[in-house]
Amino acid sequence: MTAILHAMLGKGLGGLERVFLDYQPILEAYTARHGGTCKGVVRRGGAVSGAEAMRQPPLEVMPAFTDWDPWTVGAARRLVETVHPGLILSHGQRPARLFGRLAPLGVVQAVCVHKPVFDVIEGAHYICVGRHLAELAVARGVPSARAHFVPNAVAEPTAQADPFAAPGTAIRVVAAGRLHPKKGFDILIRAIGLLRARGLDVVCDIAGEGEERAHLERLIAELDLGAAVSLIGWTADVSGFLAMGDLFAFPSHQEGFPLALLEAMAVALPVVSSAIDGPVEMVVDGETGRLVPPDDPMAFADALADLIAAPDLARAMGQRARDTVLRDYGSARLARRLEAVLDRMLARA
Repeated sequence: MTAILHAMLGKGLGGLERVFLDYQPILEAYTARHGGTCKGVVRRGGAVSGAEAMRQPPLEVMPAFTDWDPWTVGAARRLVETVHPGLILSHGQRPARLFGRLAPLGVVQAVCVHKPVFDVIEGAHYICVGRHLAELAVARGVPSARAHFVPNAVAEPTAQADPFAAPGTAIRVVAAGRLHPKKGFDILIRAIGLLRARGLDVVCDIAGEGEERAHLERLIAELDLGAAVSLIGWTADVSGFLAMGDLFAFPSHQEGFPLALLEAMAVALPVVSSAIDGPVEMVVDGETGRLVPPDDPMAFADALADLIAAPDLARAMGQRARDTVLRDYGSARLARRLEAVLDRMLARA
């Protein structure tokens, strides 16, 4: 068994970075069982390099300026020469392009695909976090034998929600994610305004940070929702934050296989999500959550109102969602799925 070079050059601590961190111990255990090693590589100065500074074994850090920057290329070349990988697994397009050009003949290349925007590298394998992404890879010319579906997973949460447990208090809708236009938080804010206009005592906390903050703050002020909607920034205790809610809202426009939605389901929160690729693979409408048309504040408000009006139904829905996630999308299932794909990729080498 030769070594695995596992690369991720993202800046933040979003879904891509968290999946990289989920994969790393699985890859280390897999290579150790087969007499090899796995070297994890992250961006110097990125959030992962800071958060994981004391990790054992340590992660390698490297610059990540441009694909052709000499310091970046030089660091990548030295890693390839030092690790002598039999498999290079990249998260994101930059490490895939960078290490793909430097990979010696015979090295298996694999790319973990988190969203619909990705390059197709001839001969590479594609590990897709959503079934729709695996189908898209095949549609773009990737042989079906090289397109693998490995859904994201979450550890069993440390907290569990108890929705609608405090009668007479405001209904709390929670949401989490990067403050980016594709996340659709403007749709959620407008839906909260519609609910309050109907006389419902509803408040909303949105955890996350990003370039959309100023726009969302202006929208909150424009709709006079300053007392009802809060942008609370990132939180270290995601499960604890989610468990304080009565409902979880996921109004996104584009997703792979969203971790925030999995985490909300895992704490037994009733969820309302846009009916888009990714969530439609995770949520059974009317059974484990509600799915509504994307970019439709009225439909989103109606679905939230339906659950508020039927708290027992909503709680049962949240419990079924939790059972589904713990059964199908736990850490142990991720390890088995990823190891099976590794076996297939390396056997073909």
